[in-house]
Amino acid sequence: MTMVVLALDALDAGLVEYFDLDAFRLESSGDLETFARTQDLPYTPEVWATVATGLPPERHGITAGGTSEWDNPVLEGLSRVSGRLDESTRGTLGKFVRSQTGERERIGRTDAESMFDDDGAVVHNWPGVADGRPLQRAWDLMNAVAEGMDRSTFERELFGQCSQQFGWAREMLHHPVSIAGVHVHALDAAGHAYADDEDALRHVYTRVGEFVTEVEDALGDADDLLLLSDHGMRVEFYPPDADENPATHSWRAYASSTTNTRPESVFDVREWVESRARRDEISNSSSDADEEAIDVPTDHLRELGYLD
Repeated sequence: MTMVVLALDALDAGLVEYFDLDAFRLESSGDLETFARTQDLPYTPEVWATVATGLPPERHGITAGGTSEWDNPVLEGLSRVSGRLDESTRGTLGKFVRSQTGERERIGRTDAESMFDDDGAVVHNWPGVADGRPLQRAWDLMNAVAEGMDRSTFERELFGQCSQQFGWAREMLHHPVSIAGVHVHALDAAGHAYADDEDALRHVYTRVGEFVTEVEDALGDADDLLLLSDHGMRVEFYPPDADENPATHSWRAYASSTTNTRPESVFDVREWVESRARRDEISNSSSDADEEAIDVPTDHLRELGYLD
């Protein structure tokens, strides 16, 4: 039994209903309680680290300056000092530093235990927990849009990243995995780019919904799927957002699962996932054949330069 957890950044509960998209409405679906700490609105690295660990930011450490890390100790110190600046200002400063020094920050990673430390659990591209480079590529894509990237190129790159991340989730269903979690930033990037364009954002939601359906269709009888967001996105065309700043995060986080229950809060997700992943405890009884070591021809690989 595999529990697939799709972390769909900025999947907005209100927009799911507004666009009337059944792909996101699994057996149990609805609002998910989220939080804000460093910023006035939910902030991606803080919330996703909480989802994975079940801990508040002050305990998992991915908050303020801890949301990013630099190899240069001077830049690392400056990053921590700037931790409480708003996201836009920090992004501008980070871009300036990169252009002047050639150095690049990394998404901060917690030392706290998470649901992906369980036996049989795997994770790909999860802010605060796993490799943050795909998220940085999504942020770079948003910067490129702000600098004039055309719509066709933006969507080609956006959906190209999506296909890799959803494809990884589907592949995990063919392996002895108890929990498989992957973060997808497409709806957040599109929400910022298309906050004033209903047709364009509807198209992105519909395409991401098709990716979700492909994962759902690949589930085995004992597998389950959980969709989560950390926040939603305010847009110009959604009536409840009329007096709000478009392209900013909303409080409309969302959860949907193929079971008859779902987590009620981002703080509950880890316990909810682990309790269900253990129910059939993945036939973690991998056979001896599966665990057999691979006999690699190291001398030949060393000659080719693949090994030191």
